[in-house]
Amino acid sequence: MQQGNDSRRIITSVEVVDVPPLETERYVTPPNEPVAGVTQLNKDEVHQFFNGRNLVFLSTLSKDGSPHVTPVWAEMVDDLILINTFETSAKNKHVTKDKRIALSVVEQNNPFNMVSIKGKVIGQTTEGADEHLKRLAKKYLGIGKYYYRKPNHKRIIIKIHPEKIMGLSIHPAFYFLAYSPWTK
Repeated sequence: MQQGNDSRRIITSVEVVDVPPLETERYVTPPNEPVAGVTQLNKDEVHQFFNGRNLVFLSTLSKDGSPHVTPVWAEMVDDLILINTFETSAKNKHVTKDKRIALSVVEQNNPFNMVSIKGKVIGQTTEGADEHLKRLAKKYLGIGKYYYRKPNHKRIIIKIHPEKIMGLSIHPAFYFLAYSPWTK
């Protein structure tokens, strides 16, 4: 509820519209003050995104500079993110030419837990790539074999160093706010 001249309004629902808001419609979140139910993620919580079976959306830059986004399996070891692909894949070709990447991970059981990462590829190696693929298959599929692998696809691990991590976590108890019948 708004009192006095307090210009802050608590956002209790989401409305998708195709017109910009009126000048009088402002939603202000004070700087460095989280919204109710929202927390910032710590290092361990970021690691949890990679411990689960969450798909990671990898964005690389194509030759013409346009973004190329691919859902991938990934894991985080220490402070590096490891992605397994085949040597001739578009994503591997892109990161060979331009090391900049972006990642987005959304928790499968709570889509309001998410992390976005900007970083750089610091290495690409075929050493241990087959074993790495088996480990990822075990994690994501529950079996230690990736049956869709083509025999002529040589596997490679892309090693990513995160440079900027932006995360958000909203407790499931606050889901109802987006569907509140009292706000329109």
